[in-house]
Amino acid sequence: MLSVLIVLRTLAVAGALVLLVRRLRRETTARATWRHYVAAFALLTGASTLETAVVVGGSSVGSSGLWLALPLRLASTVASFHLYRGVALWMQLREKSRPAGRVDWLVGVSCILGLTGVVNVVVAVPDGVAGLAVQLRWLHVCSFGVLLGALVVAAWRMPRAIRGRARGVALAVLLVLSTQLLYVFLGPRTDVVVAAWASWVVLAAAYGTLSLLRPKQITREHPSAVAVPVASSVGLVLGLAAVAGAGLHVAPTHWALGFGTVAIAGSSVRLVRLVRDLADHDRALRQAGTDDLTGLANRREFLRRLGLQSRTGEGFGVLLLDLDRFKEVNDQHGHAVGDELLAATALQLEQALPPGAVLARLGGDEFAAILPGSGTDDAVCRANAMLAAIEVGASVGVATSTGADPLSGTELLRRADAAMYAAKASGHGVAVHDDVADRAWRQRLALSDDLHLALGPEAGPEAAEQFEVHYQPQVSATGGTGAGRVVGVEALVRWQHPRLGMLAPGAFLDVLEERRLMPALTALVARRAVADLTEWRAAGHDLRLSFNLSSTHLSDPGLLPLLDELVTSGADPAHVVVEVTETSLMNDPDRALATCQDITARGFSLSIDDFGTGYSSLAYLANLPADELKIDRTFTSRALADERIAAIVAGTVELAHHLGLRVVAEGVEDPATLDLLHELGCDESQGYLHSRPVPAAEFLRWLQARERVPAVL
Repeated sequence: MLSVLIVLRTLAVAGALVLLVRRLRRETTARATWRHYVAAFALLTGASTLETAVVVGGSSVGSSGLWLALPLRLASTVASFHLYRGVALWMQLREKSRPAGRVDWLVGVSCILGLTGVVNVVVAVPDGVAGLAVQLRWLHVCSFGVLLGALVVAAWRMPRAIRGRARGVALAVLLVLSTQLLYVFLGPRTDVVVAAWASWVVLAAAYGTLSLLRPKQITREHPSAVAVPVASSVGLVLGLAAVAGAGLHVAPTHWALGFGTVAIAGSSVRLVRLVRDLADHDRALRQAGTDDLTGLANRREFLRRLGLQSRTGEGFGVLLLDLDRFKEVNDQHGHAVGDELLAATALQLEQALPPGAVLARLGGDEFAAILPGSGTDDAVCRANAMLAAIEVGASVGVATSTGADPLSGTELLRRADAAMYAAKASGHGVAVHDDVADRAWRQRLALSDDLHLALGPEAGPEAAEQFEVHYQPQVSATGGTGAGRVVGVEALVRWQHPRLGMLAPGAFLDVLEERRLMPALTALVARRAVADLTEWRAAGHDLRLSFNLSSTHLSDPGLLPLLDELVTSGADPAHVVVEVTETSLMNDPDRALATCQDITARGFSLSIDDFGTGYSSLAYLANLPADELKIDRTFTSRALADERIAAIVAGTVELAHHLGLRVVAEGVEDPATLDLLHELGCDESQGYLHSRPVPAAEFLRWLQARERVPAVL
């Protein structure tokens, strides 16, 4: 009967090994866990096979001597350690957790050795080889005891979906542990003990293996943060108890002293690692919520603090600050100077805010602040203080919450963003959110999305048809037979919006600049306008064409290839004028001068648009390879009513003529202004007096009626 039970035990353990090997072959993620299970059951199978051979051969388990006891107990002890390691990894409940597994391995070994040391204090252990066999037995028993304790605790910490499996494995370990304790205290003298041990191991192997193998998909989580420090503390206490007991014991207990010392060392190392991990975790949290450049809170941390503030039920304000023309700083002086400006601005803003305020850099040149307990008036005062503290221009949007309203933190930030755009548009520096500003912000956001759909990289040809090129004539203002003759046209864009109808450039060009889509629109306008000019000149109309470049397109690497494409398409560059604003020239004077020289080297004429609105020096103007100067409408519209403005126009015309430039006056809307400009020496005029900007077909009809030229097209 005994032999049959031992054989059944061997078959049960071997069957569990086969199942675990099959699972290991199918496993793709947590292979380390199942490798430890396979190693544990392989050792148990080998030990059990050896013992079965001895029993079947006619010897008893207890009479075989140390030559059998030592290898069997060594194999069982190493197997229990592998089983502990596998269960430790399994309880991590996440894939690829080898570092965490090694940590739990250290904790488990410390607890096992500490418990074994305590056992050595209270249990007499013989010396020599026999004592080694007893130590291996107690290591084996203590490893199962520690494993059982870990499983019992884990059964209440695991997700509900696999809690039953943890309890099943714990019950199997309890069965094995109880048989080991019976074997230790009753010894191998009775066949009853051996029979119980064999039968219970059969049951434990079957039940535990099935509990581990049952498939169950669960949400992966990190184990409890309390488990590691508590287990490390337990190992440390057990080690101290073993060392202290060894010191107080009457007879020398070297085993207890050794086990306790190793347990103390292992637990101490783990606690040191724990402190280091906590410090690293705290540093990582700070870094995750901190802007690297300024040291302020970043967007993630700001939104977290904003959410906490909105849940307090107290009133607070949100300020959103955006630097004006920051991109020009980067373009003109480089990103290193831009970073220095942002860092200095952050320091100045911190000093301007009261204690308790939260300041963050949201990204780029945007800063935001939370003002706990602030109403609208106080928030506006703080916004003005921020503007006064920094050395660059900026716009600030203000939004406040009373605490009783149901506004979320993100909604308040959105309102501050809308108010900031209103402040930037008005030029007042600070704006408070209101419904009008909110509607304008929403419309601007929708307009931005529509522009991206029409001109972005994924836009189709049909989307580009929304943009129309209108033409405004330029008329000669000099005396003689050429007076009043149409000498050129300026190409101006209009957007036939699908919902909003026809939009003038002022409604969308600044949004276009923000989305960096201006080069795409300029290329579209230039290609269509050059095609129209080619047809008009072929029909006998001696015209030149002007089109505008934005400040961003002047520094765009695609500009010169576009001009080369226009020439390749058949356009005569001698009849095409490229207009650049005085302001765009001064953003990066050296680069702008080089680009202008490249433009004129290709045969195109260059015009300085909106002259008088920028800050260019006369020396810089003299170096530009320009052919034309356009006086802005802000001067021509006031020349009749203001003698000083008229004197400025006269001086500008004289200066331009001395430099060999043609002068075109924009914004001419009445005959009296035209007569004055003629007297002041302007060469050409452009404005509503002659014609509003109109589509190509309408302009051609207007031109034919004015010059009495028969229609050819």
